[in-house]
Order: sequence, then structure tokens, then C-alpha cells
Amino acid sequence: MKKILILLLPAIIVNIQAQDLSSNLSMVAGQYAQSYLQPFIDVYGAGMNSGFFHSARMYSNEDSKFNVSFSIQSMGSFVPSSEKYFSAMYYAATAYDTLGQEYIVNAKATVNNAPTIFGSKTKGTVTTEMNDTVIVGGVFYYPVHQTRVNKTFGGLVSTDVAPLLVPQLNIGTLFGTEMFLRWIPPIRIGGYGTTNFFGVGVRHNFSQYLTAIPFNLAGGFYYQNFTMDDTTGKQFIGVSAIAANLQFSKSIGLFELYAALQYEASNLNVSYQYVPSSGSGQNSNYRINVNFNIKGKNTYRILAGASYTLGAFYLNTDVNISAISAFTFGIGYNIF
Repeated sequence: MKKILILLLPAIIVNIQAQDLSSNLSMVAGQYAQSYLQPFIDVYGAGMNSGFFHSARMYSNEDSKFNVSFSIQSMGSFVPSSEKYFSAMYYAATAYDTLGQEYIVNAKATVNNAPTIFGSKTKGTVTTEMNDTVIVGGVFYYPVHQTRVNKTFGGLVSTDVAPLLVPQLNIGTLFGTEMFLRWIPPIRIGGYGTTNFFGVGVRHNFSQYLTAIPFNLAGGFYYQNFTMDDTTGKQFIGVSAIAANLQFSKSIGLFELYAALQYEASNLNVSYQYVPSSGSGQNSNYRINVNFNIKGKNTYRILAGASYTLGAFYLNTDVNISAISAFTFGIGYNIF
């Protein structure tokens, strides 16, 4: 199948198969979709909550000075092998055809070693066991005992490191406080729908109150939101991420060493219509609304890095240790 370049998340350019994620999800029940997408929020939640700062050094209340800096932050989140495949057993509705009529019956579904969104392109398999009774013609009870094996779909991005690239603007300092902005205008991706992304935050200079400490100390809070609409304009993917941290740094010539302790959370909201497969192999006439929320793995992280300043330009890089670890590299310019 021909590959194309699409924007999977804001400013993340990746090669994926020419297929629509929302259409794929319509083939499976919510429990399958949750396991398939769990690595998405684990990995990209970790990436979104990275790259906020490169120094804890800020102006204080007394010497507040207006300053604007722009940077491009690139983050890479590691994808563990355990995030590439999943197995599950769950109960879900499925369609059954008999005597020219279609019925919805309860069934047990078993999935073994199917690819997640970061898994291989090999299609997953669902074994469905139906043991139920349908009422035919409103009077006749007809027992249903059948086992089906259906193919689903493969992963979209097979990778060990998931990249994320975002533009970032920092504006300050007013009374020792700086504002933070990440934003990309809505982008329509051919037949895939539209993406929207923005992030806001604020951080404050704490070392101005603790003048005896031999390093810079600041605290920050950040919120980000990403949505993806399907081709009809209906939102089916929504990601939100928050982070709060204590930032430390120490200047050594043109270099600055920095670190942070961070609390964070990320959430994925998914909404779509599940279309059960019928016994004839065709899509059912039934539509089942599916809505669920799943949380990313990361809760706490520690990070350490260094930045280098030359005139108005700076470079920074850091490593982040958490349930899903990540690294960051940024390049920025102090506009004034």
C-alpha cells in the first residue's frame, strides 16, 4: 500500500500507511481500541510534557524586564517493546445473520499478540465466540453458537522512538513571572481530517525570595491540548496534558546546567461509532457509539540537561527519566 506523509500530531511528520485511523477504529469494540491506543497516550503524553525550559534563571520583581524568546523544541519518547503488542479478552456486541435477518448478540472476544498503534503492519486477529439466543419473528427462540475469526488492522507507526516537534514562545518577565505558549494553527490533512494544537503555561522566579541559595530556582505549570477531527468535522481524538515542576539551574560560563522534578498527567478521549461485522462478512447495519478515556502512564519524572548560549542564540538538551522516558533537543533565539 502506498505510503504518504501526514501530520499525526502537531509538527510530527511520520510515514504511515494510507489509511484512516477513524475508519480503522470503527471495525473494533471499545476494549480493543483502548488497548490499541494506550501506547499513543503513554508515549505522546510523555513527549508533550517535555521541553518546557532550558534555564531556571529569571528576572525578579525588582528588575522586571520585557523579554521574548522563540524556540523549536524536538522531543523523542522511547517506545518499549511492551507497548507494541497486546492481548486481551472481553465481551462485546456482534452481528449475527439468520433467515435473512440481522441480530445483535453478546460474544466473547479474544485477542492474542495484536499490534498496537506502534506495532507492526501485520493485521491483528479477533476470535469471537457467540453463545446467545435471538428471538426470530418475535416468538421463536433461536440458539446461536458460532465462532468467528476476523482480521482487524495493523499498527500505524512502527518505531522505537516517537518524535514530537513544537514551536515555543516565552514572554516575560513581569514581577518575576513568565508566560509560555505553544500553538499550531488548524491543519487539514487531505482525507484524514483536521488537527488542532495549543499549549499555555506560566512559571515564577522563586530564587528571588531565597537569595542565599547558590542556584536558580523556579516553578512552572503547563497545560496543552491536541484534537483530531475526522473527515466529517467530528472530533474523535482529544489529548490533554498538564505538568507542574520545580526547576533548578546553575550557570558555568556560557553553559547552564539545569534539572527539574515534575508531576504530570495526560489523558486521551476517543469517540467513534463501532460497526459490528456480520456473519456474511459485510458490515452490519447497526452502529454502536463508543466513548472512552484512558490515562498516560507518566506521573512523575526527573530530568537533567544543559544549555549553551552564544549571543542571542541558545541550544539545549536534556534526558527525562519516567515510566516512559524521553529526551529533548531545542534551538532558540532571544528576540529581545
